[in-house]
Amino acid sequence: MRKAFVAVAVALAVAAGGWQASAIAQEKPAGEKGVKATNLVTSLGPFRQATSIPLVLTGQTIEIEPGGQTGRQRHTVPSFVYVLEGTLVTNTEGGPVGVSGVQYHTAGQSYSDPVGIWHNYSNPGPGTVKYLLLLIGTPGATPTEKAKADE
Repeated sequence: MRKAFVAVAVALAVAAGGWQASAIAQEKPAGEKGVKATNLVTSLGPFRQATSIPLVLTGQTIEIEPGGQTGRQRHTVPSFVYVLEGTLVTNTEGGPVGVSGVQYHTAGQSYSDPVGIWHNYSNPGPGTVKYLLLLIGTPGATPTEKAKADE
């Protein structure tokens, strides 16, 4: 009986010691390994918007078939485009220097449309264009406006 008691006591001591060792090991956070982070940059510089109001971040991936286009539209909130595949052609009507007119954005490049400026995304190339569109607005905002036929 005494041997059984000693065996149980030793087993409990080892288990408790092992539990403490694993708890100590868990306290040390895992280090970063094999991670590469690259800041997002648009054709006008770093992607950065300051705000002091509640925000809603929405996003979608959009595909444009060869010969396709989005049609004339404008974003009423800050936007960010990141091209995933192909070459996205952006034709912007006005805006600051460096934005107005036609721009070409290939896979891995990004762009930020000026708020309220009319533009059209198109794909004159042979393959599908795919891009990520992020819109940063306030609750209840309509982030994109399509042009009416008479505009």
